Amino acid sequence: MLLSDPEAYRPPVPTGFQEFRSALQEHRLRLLLAGRSGTGESATGNSILQRKHFLSRLAATAVTSACATGSCRWASWDVEVLDIPDLFSPEVAQADPGFEERGRCYLLSAPGPHAVGPAGLARVKALFGAGIAARAVVVFTHREDLAGGSLQQYVRDTDNRALRELVAECGGRCCAFDNRAADGEREAQVGELMKLVEELERDHGGAPYTNDLYHLAQTLGGLSHKERLRRVAERLAAGRAVAVAHDWCKLGLAALLGAGFLLYLLCR
Repeated sequence: MLLSDPEAYRPPVPTGFQEFRSALQEHRLRLLLAGRSGTGESATGNSILQRKHFLSRLAATAVTSACATGSCRWASWDVEVLDIPDLFSPEVAQADPGFEERGRCYLLSAPGPHAVGPAGLARVKALFGAGIAARAVVVFTHREDLAGGSLQQYVRDTDNRALRELVAECGGRCCAFDNRAADGEREAQVGELMKLVEELERDHGGAPYTNDLYHLAQTLGGLSHKERLRRVAERLAAGRAVAVAHDWCKLGLAALLGAGFLLYLLCR
């Protein structure tokens, strides 16, 4: 599965240009696996890589505690997979108070992912921005439970409204994995996912997803990793503070409007 990087055979390029080389000149796909603890994203990453690379086992607590990367060759693509811990649960403030792990996620996936496999899209958007939904693919990790049935039909017929809305917000892009499947079946599952990712890559002209934080990570290319992480973490913390203040402002406005409406009713 792993082959040499074809870019190793290209003529050397100037250092400055190397740092800021456009993704359009790379035949590379960056996939970011994002999900809640226990949803099987690490096992899915291993299926994509076609080997046991990420730590994955049945456990009562989170197995993935830090961002981890892996790479492989798929068809003509160099594929980079980033498996990230649960950065989306309510407990993340206690687990990552200084935003270091969320900062590492940005640095490791810079200049940006071509696709994201989400679970709990609202929280994924809180970290990466609302535009990430346009790059999201919903990956179901218990394909065996379909018993040979159609995933699309299951999504269409389910009475789980939240699930239908999640898939719809991700443009209908979804696939299912049985991470215990035999080699041939597992490879077919990965092929189904990669077809969706390739379509995303074409739809966006080969450019990865980006936002202000990814731009910042790129401009800090000449600094040490520690300094880059510090600055990205600071920006994340500042953005979170603004979001919290905005939420409180909306809550206060809603309470004020509610009180005003109640006063109006009482005065009629």
